[in-house]
Amino acid sequence: MRLDRWLTRQPQLNRRLALHALAAGRVRINGQTVRDPLHEVGPFDAIALTADALADNDATPGEIRLQAPRRPRHVLLNKPAGVVTACHDPEHPTVIDVLRDSLESRGEDDGWLEEIHHVGRLDRATTGALLLTNDGDVSSRISDAGLDGPAKRYRMGLEQPLSEAAQAEAISRVAQGVLLANDARPTLPARLEFLAADEARLTLHEGRHHHVKRLWRTLGNRVVWLHRESVAGLSVAGLAVGDWRELTRDECLRLGAALAHE
Repeated sequence: MRLDRWLTRQPQLNRRLALHALAAGRVRINGQTVRDPLHEVGPFDAIALTADALADNDATPGEIRLQAPRRPRHVLLNKPAGVVTACHDPEHPTVIDVLRDSLESRGEDDGWLEEIHHVGRLDRATTGALLLTNDGDVSSRISDAGLDGPAKRYRMGLEQPLSEAAQAEAISRVAQGVLLANDARPTLPARLEFLAADEARLTLHEGRHHHVKRLWRTLGNRVVWLHRESVAGLSVAGLAVGDWRELTRDECLRLGAALAHE
């Protein structure tokens, strides 16, 4: 949100006082003075005013905190089978339950789990890479479809082994885009490679409902197991099923994810 609009929504300020505070250099964001009314602010910013920003005359210098920064949370989970991608479910364990059980076993605080949401989803039987975050901006960027968007890489087992000729045909069709049942447009071009006659890897740049399984049904086969190896360049290699970790600073920078302000 624009800084000037954010300020005028605060109970301590009206538009006149907000603009006066900006012009006078009395607004501080993450410890830095900001005068630009178009500066974008969000929930991860620390926003404060010098005390005299609320008066028309000079007052005792000091600082009034308007917003304490929320800590950005970015978690990569290697989702187990049998767990639903949801924050709450009355019948099945959820990905949030997996994180909560892990935190409780470590004796760590789990209150921040109420803030996060999953980016995309994996169905209950599918294992693998799932990102959870409280950063709506990075969530939107990763979810956006498009050939230039973040890739999702899957590994899968197939019910029917394919000959080399059938493999070549499937690779070609997937590279061109496939019209799935009940969809109005073909899938975006994707990369398919075979690791064995009945095992393949698929790299997508979009995520339709049951995309991989519907794709193979259209191609005349059936997926018997499915694992997402990576999403947006975040791999679960070396991470046991059911385990999770927070993203590194470099990973956050690459994704444009919010960082904690020091």
